[in-house]
Amino acid sequence: MEKSISQEERIRRAEEIYSRRRYNNRYGESLYRSGETRNRYQPQETRKIKGKMINKMIIQMIVCVIIYTCIYMLQYSNYLFSKDMVDKTKEVLSYDISIENLYNKSNEFFSELQKKFNLVVNNEQNDNVNEKVQNENTEEANIENTNTNTENGEVNNENSDNVENSEISQDTNNEANQNSEQLAVGGADETQPEEEKSQEEQDIDYVKQNVSIIWPIKGVITSRFGNRTPTEIVTANHKGLDIEGNTGDNIVSAMDGTVVQYSEEGDYGKHLRIQNGEVLTLYAHCSELLVQEGSTVKQGDVIAKVGATGRATGPHLHFEIRRDDRFINPELILGSL
Repeated sequence: MEKSISQEERIRRAEEIYSRRRYNNRYGESLYRSGETRNRYQPQETRKIKGKMINKMIIQMIVCVIIYTCIYMLQYSNYLFSKDMVDKTKEVLSYDISIENLYNKSNEFFSELQKKFNLVVNNEQNDNVNEKVQNENTEEANIENTNTNTENGEVNNENSDNVENSEISQDTNNEANQNSEQLAVGGADETQPEEEKSQEEQDIDYVKQNVSIIWPIKGVITSRFGNRTPTEIVTANHKGLDIEGNTGDNIVSAMDGTVVQYSEEGDYGKHLRIQNGEVLTLYAHCSELLVQEGSTVKQGDVIAKVGATGRATGPHLHFEIRRDDRFINPELILGSL
């Protein structure tokens, strides 16, 4: 038989059951009052139930994430493991996202920005200072101009008296300048003929000033430089001197130089050319040549023998002097033989 329960015990049990149901419905703590005080009450069984439910929810979430990931990878496996995706992944992993580098770069950027800002501020301050200085200078200039205007008004009277004297002196100066110009023109006219020398005269002066030349042989000049009566053998324009001699007479070098040509052919027959700077001497119609091409000779050295080789009428020496392939009359340099 059941024990008889007092009315107070029933009320206490009913309140306990009500409080448990209330907590279970809210999964939390339930508060209930007992008299004038509030006490926190959470049965041990409800704590266990709450822990199990939380663990179950976490496990379910993890399983869902794993299942979704597997489905996604199976669906997009071709793209995920393609070459492009692998390259992009490597590229992303190769990026340097160091926080220290970002911090340093940001500091550099802000420092440059601060410098530019300071520069702009300094320029503005300098502009303001320059404006003030210009304003002060203009004020001072205006004051000086007013003072000079007053002084000029006093001086103008004196200047008006001096104008006539200055005009007279200017006229005299102009006349003196005209006279000096006429003298200068006269002097230029006197020196002008020297500047307008012919090419032949310039060549003669050059040879006389730069090279020492002597007669290569002694004898009678049978044909002079320039125009002559042509024949079957001789030409009308004679470019040198023909000096009579006997076959075998010595021919000496007229100047120091180098033998630049040794030849036994042509109208000149056996002949030599000797070069000294811009000046060249030629010895033609020789019977024998005693130096070789490239040899260096001195003035007076025997270089050949008189003959009649080539286009010649008899034994003689054909002698030429040239400057840059321009023919010069030897008598104008050496005088008469």
